[in-house]
Amino acid sequence: ISEIKALLAPGPQFIKPPPPEKPQNLTLGIGHRQFSATLHQPAFAVLRLPAGPLPVQLQYDGKLTPDRVILTPLPAGDNLAKQFQVFEKRLPRLGVHMGLRRDCGSTFAPVGTSRPVTKSTLEKFVFEGALNNYPTPDVEENNVNYLAGIREIGVRSEYTDGRDMPRLLIRSVEFEGPYYRNWPPARHQNIFIDSKNKNQPTVYAREIIRSFASRAFRRPITSEEESSFLAVWKRSYDENADFQQSIKDALLIVLTSPQFLFIIENSNSPKPEELDPYELASKLSYFLWNTAPDQQLLKLAANNRLHKSLDSEVERMISNPQFEQFIDEFTSQWLSLDKFDVVEVDRKRFPQLTRDARIHLRQEPVEFLKYLIKNNLPLRNLVQSDFIIANEIVAGYYGLADRTEQGFKFIPIPHEDKQLGGILSQASILAGLSDGRESNPVKRGAWLARKIIAEPPDDPPPNVPALEGVDSKLPLRERLELHRNQKGCANCHAGIDPWGIPFEEFNAGGRWLEKPASDPSSTLPDGTEIEDFKALKAYLAGDRIDQVAFSFMKHLASYGNGRSLSYNELVFLEEKGVELRRDGYRMQDMIQFIIKSDMFLKK
Repeated sequence: ISEIKALLAPGPQFIKPPPPEKPQNLTLGIGHRQFSATLHQPAFAVLRLPAGPLPVQLQYDGKLTPDRVILTPLPAGDNLAKQFQVFEKRLPRLGVHMGLRRDCGSTFAPVGTSRPVTKSTLEKFVFEGALNNYPTPDVEENNVNYLAGIREIGVRSEYTDGRDMPRLLIRSVEFEGPYYRNWPPARHQNIFIDSKNKNQPTVYAREIIRSFASRAFRRPITSEEESSFLAVWKRSYDENADFQQSIKDALLIVLTSPQFLFIIENSNSPKPEELDPYELASKLSYFLWNTAPDQQLLKLAANNRLHKSLDSEVERMISNPQFEQFIDEFTSQWLSLDKFDVVEVDRKRFPQLTRDARIHLRQEPVEFLKYLIKNNLPLRNLVQSDFIIANEIVAGYYGLADRTEQGFKFIPIPHEDKQLGGILSQASILAGLSDGRESNPVKRGAWLARKIIAEPPDDPPPNVPALEGVDSKLPLRERLELHRNQKGCANCHAGIDPWGIPFEEFNAGGRWLEKPASDPSSTLPDGTEIEDFKALKAYLAGDRIDQVAFSFMKHLASYGNGRSLSYNELVFLEEKGVELRRDGYRMQDMIQFIIKSDMFLKK
């Protein structure tokens, strides 16, 4: 490993020396590689050189000519050598983006996910995507902003948190489109199914409608429904003699019918009844996958075996990639991540909350909950864990950039910091519960009461000024006291403020403060005194873990049932849910508990 410096040849001597030349760009070619950078710096480049002679070329942008290149071997213990060895181990990621040019720049969307480049030899990388997922060059009338029809493909080494990465050499780029593995495309074949009756329009139309409508309704269609849709097809076919268009007309009726748009549960009496197998298949699938049931669920329903196969089916569905749709939607709804989406952060105070950082920090709670559930970990990790789930960008935001070299991939990272671990210290949540400039203990306390321990405060009375309206020069506790003294506020704030005060150890950007502006100690509503945020997490993971579990199962059951829970259902969760405590309230166990309960299995 050698350090390279380039020195300029001395110019002619003057009694009064001319002003120094401004730093210029130097290009160094050494072997088959080329490096460019500003010359005036301690080290122009650090690189590993092979043994033997190498050709050297120099090109300088200024008026002076480089005099010589100095190569200095670096000992193994040198700091630059150590940094270089870490740099060598990093894997650059290749990303492809497609979009179109505009007068003010380019609009890009990623084609698939970025790929790590693991070899130094040439490899072929294939990225595929649907053209209709990318910006369109179509323009509105009289809109001259877009350079219509000019599409662009961007191939780049993906940026993570700004750390140096090995360079990528691109030999060539090929674009092919439209591209279909089979023709007609799979979507067409899923509708116009293979049949020996293709030459008999009425018979074939009946087969298509029955197949499509059964998938759309998540159950076999009735003979009355089939006759109704077939009549639409026949009327259209008789008018235009276009088989495909008449099929479209019939399927349009299918897709606008209540049986497709709603999950319908038919009851024969006002008393609770068991879900029939097809109803259970739909409810289970929309709960854990946010989509219609697959063939295996429907097959089990058809054979009346789904109720007996719930354990294995839930395990299968959780291990399926479609489970991520549930994780993303449930986590966002439960933790109110939309607040982070809309908060306008003061960029001068929190320059690290860039647009890219926000995208990845927004994903952190989702990835964290997914990891807990996939590994069936105990619930206490939700509020107190010795690891975080982060990629390079998220880890860098928390000051742990040296703990991962995995690019955009979220992995568990030990943190060894008292403030990190669990969802309570995640920046997307804490920043979303601020005004973008100052932290807000009332918002954070109310969020914890609602989302984490299911003890929601009452709605505030009308016309009460927000905490921000109280003199900001006063200490936090005095401002809270003045705010509480508003008529009708004291009782509510007694159940909010004590939870929010320990969060004052975090700023509005969700980062830890070594010296918080106010005392983080608090006396909780049940009289428990805690010293700081760390003590709050320990209290929730210990003394109040039953209530945390009840809150999680309450939100989970409400999401799974698509409605608020009744009083009896809440009592059931509170009384029977504690049976899961002996195993530590494991995450998948709680999902199984909800699914096997009457509130889910009955209508």
